Amino acid sequence: MIETQRLLIIPYTYEMVEATLKGKSELKKVIGHNISEEWPSPTYAKRIPQKKEKLKQHPETSIWSRIVIEKDSNTLIGEIGCKGGPNDKGVVEIGYGLVRQGRNKGYATEMVSKLTEWLLERPDVNKVTAECLDTNIPSARVLEKSGFQLIDHKDGMYFWEK
Repeated sequence: MIETQRLLIIPYTYEMVEATLKGKSELKKVIGHNISEEWPSPTYAKRIPQKKEKLKQHPETSIWSRIVIEKDSNTLIGEIGCKGGPNDKGVVEIGYGLVRQGRNKGYATEMVSKLTEWLLERPDVNKVTAECLDTNIPSARVLEKSGFQLIDHKDGMYFWEK
């Protein structure tokens, strides 16, 4: 588990994924936290069945995919993780999402900064990358505030690294 002042960032395990697919009440039983009505987003929900299959084959990969709990409300408000583990050059790409109620509170910067710090402390990670639509100004600001450098802009996307 990774902890910040206001958040818990916990591995999203096979058991949790399976419970998510059964419904919020099942997931709440497994994780012992409330679940935001807005979680998961439709985009993230589409990825959950693939996560289940990957975790079934390789349970140890749950360290690369995490859910985010807001401590004060004891509520799951988002997700963050890597698109797979590090490649042969030690590069990982991160992605993240927050429910509407968790936005504009600094949570995204807090979770991106802390996960990036954790990743860069690992001996198998040399660089962390991210990308976002050039129209997604809030995400670009989160990456800037988290110490990422903008390295490219093409086809409507910003590309970042740290």
